Formats: sequence, C-alpha cells, structure tokens
Amino acid sequence: MKSLFYTLLIFGGAFLAYDYFLAPSGQKIVFKSLNPPKQQSAPVKHVELPKPAVTETAPEPVKPVAQEVPMSAAPAPAAPMPAATSKGSKFDSIETLTGNWLKIPPTAFPREVKLLQDALFKMSVGASKVAAGGIAFAISAENGVLTLAPTATSPARAQLPVDGTDLKARLNETYEKWKVLRVEELKVAALRKSQSQSAAPAVAAAPSSSEVEAGGKPVRSGNGSYPLLLASMQRGQVTEVTPDNVTGWQEAQPTTVQGRNGWVVKVNFNARTVFGPQPAVAQAIVLDGRVTGWYFTGSGEEIP
Repeated sequence: MKSLFYTLLIFGGAFLAYDYFLAPSGQKIVFKSLNPPKQQSAPVKHVELPKPAVTETAPEPVKPVAQEVPMSAAPAPAAPMPAATSKGSKFDSIETLTGNWLKIPPTAFPREVKLLQDALFKMSVGASKVAAGGIAFAISAENGVLTLAPTATSPARAQLPVDGTDLKARLNETYEKWKVLRVEELKVAALRKSQSQSAAPAVAAAPSSSEVEAGGKPVRSGNGSYPLLLASMQRGQVTEVTPDNVTGWQEAQPTTVQGRNGWVVKVNFNARTVFGPQPAVAQAIVLDGRVTGWYFTGSGEEIP
C-alpha cells in the first residue's frame, strides 16, 4: 500500500510540477492564478460621422407652362401691281435714260454743241475744218458717235465721239432744269386729281353694258378704244394719259390683283420726257367693272 501511495504521490508531484513550470500560460489547471488575466475586448462604440450641413433653400417657383395658342394665318402679301417704267415721279439718271450715252433718243436732236476736238466736215465738193472750241450742231447719235453739221441747215457732215463735244454737259443741265419743272407739274396734276376725286360722288354709278361685259371685261368699241378707260381719263383719274396722246389700245387680258380677278388693258401713249414725247405703255387695272388705277409697265409706278 505504501508503494502505491508513493507512486501516486510521485505522479501527483510530477503533475503539480508540470502544471506549475511547464504548462503553457493560460492552460494551468491547478495553479490558475498563474494564468494571465483574460483580456476583455472593449465594446465597439458606434461613432456617428458628422452629417454635412444642409442649407435649406426655398423651392423654385413653378414656371407656368406656355400653351401654344394657334395664330390665325397671316394675310397673304398684296400682289404687286403691274410693272412700270421709270417715267414717273422717280427720276432715272441721265446715263440710264441714254443707255450710258450709247442710245441717245432721236428727240434729243438737233442740238447745238461746243467742239472739244477738231472736226472735219465733208461735202460732195470738198471739206472744211472747224477747230476745237467752235460751235456745231449734233444731228444724230449712234453707239456713242455723233453726226455733226457746221450749221443747222448745212449739208456738210462730220463725226466725233460724244466725248469730243460738250453734249453730255448740255443734256445734264437740261435734264436738271426739266426735273424741277416736272416736279411742279406732278404736284399740280396730283392736286387736280385729288380735287376731282373729292368732288366725285361717294358711290360711283355702276358701269353700263356699253362699258363692261357681264364677266367684268371692259367693252372695246369699233375704233379699238375702251369707253370705260376714256371715262376714267375724263374724270381725271389719270392726267398723263389722255385721248390725245394715246397711240394704240391693246386687248384686255385677265389678271389677278391682291387675290381678286380682274382685267388689265395696256395703252400705248407718248409720255413726256426731257427729250420730248417718248413712246410708253400704260396699264389700266379694271376690278369689278371699274378702273382702279393706271400704272407704268415695268416697276408698277402709278401714273399721275
């Protein structure tokens, strides 16, 4: 028994020695006090991150939604009146009227000019020379070349370019004087026209069957004229076109003016110009059986 007791004692001592000296720290069974204290993990604190500052802004006002309102169709532009020439109150330059001096109207001659170059006048029996600075008479012009005579009645002839005389300066001077007189004439004509229209009855009498057909076309008489247009001239509706200076009547043609169906009648007449009467063409517009206006062919300028 003693041996068993010593054996157990030896094993117990060995175990105690092992537990004291050899057992890993934290695994000691008998000598628990030698174990290091258990480290308790610190509780994790929830750290709240600072929230970004929010600046309160007033809500944007609600913009009203623009509603498209259907617009009525724009009225169609007025149809241009028939084209007109420039023989009215708007004056063209002298260069335009003469085609840059290549088409001087025959009515500009004969005209006295001063020679800027020597001119040799030839006759059937000889020739004579007139030095620069002398006077001659321009008889005609073609493509910028003048035909000259030493006197108004002489049969002798010479030729010089337009720039070989002072014809341009003389025609320019004449034209400027004519424009001043022309403006006054147009003012008087406009005044007479205005007085004539104010004196006319407010409601014009309906045209008779002798003036207008059922479809509104002006009637043409046996001599080619139009009674409706003649009556318009007599009323003073136009003063530059008169029965005396009309040279021809053309056939009435259907037309459309400002969306309305009507008729246009071209009338050949002699217009007053700086070079004297010149052939021109007027257009009378007829709407609803009445003459509504007279216009030059070309740009539509109204004839006074």
